[in-house]
Amino acid sequence: MDSHRVRSSKKSFYSLDKVAAVLVLAIVSGLFWTFNNKVDVAELIAEEVAYNHLKMKPMEVSSGSLSDMRNYFSKLDFSLSRSQYVAESGLSLIGGRYCSIQGDAAAQLRMMNKETGDIQIVYQAPYDKELFQDLPKLYEGHEPIRHYVNGIAVDVWVEQGLLFARSFKQ
Repeated sequence: MDSHRVRSSKKSFYSLDKVAAVLVLAIVSGLFWTFNNKVDVAELIAEEVAYNHLKMKPMEVSSGSLSDMRNYFSKLDFSLSRSQYVAESGLSLIGGRYCSIQGDAAAQLRMMNKETGDIQIVYQAPYDKELFQDLPKLYEGHEPIRHYVNGIAVDVWVEQGLLFARSFKQ
């Protein structure tokens, strides 16, 4: 009978050992997957912006004045800003509409390239680091991230405490 108890305790020891090994393997695998499959928020933003660019819903307001745009977008909890990066692109404001980026209320501003007449869209939304993670900040000397989605180039960056995205045909 004593030998039966010894065998029984060995079986339960080996069973616990196997369970522990499986748990450790599951945890290590989960951590490995998490670190190697980190969500690229800039890419998600680019996909949403490119989709909206191709859809090109009508503008809700037409104006070339940022002041007019600020008055129109009064329901937003931020004030529209003039982006230095966009200003360097030689674009003229022609109008806009309300939209969202990743579920956050945003302004969609239509811009026209003065030289080519091509339409570009500039999005502005409040920059929430938890929602949008660590995107490049122009004021720290970083360049925007560029993604290409369905023939549309999308630049994503942070400037003046706002998330910006710009879409244009490439």
